[in-house]
Amino acid sequence: MNLSIAPIGVPMKIVKIKIDGDQKKQLANMGFVVDANVTVVAENAGNIIINIKDSRVGIGPDLARKIMVIPV
Repeated sequence: MNLSIAPIGVPMKIVKIKIDGDQKKQLANMGFVVDANVTVVAENAGNIIINIKDSRVGIGPDLARKIMVIPV
């Protein structure tokens, strides 16, 4: 499933990121890499707040659809 439809509060593991180039590098710098654990904290107007590596990061729905996750 993609991150935009992941349930709130359930720990997930990133299995694939369908982005190339500078945007993928920027995500990697924030901790969005394959095998990283993430948890959706909240959703507000389509934007998703994610807990990753003890930090909270907000991303848009288009970007969230390109990050594939599975439950841990």
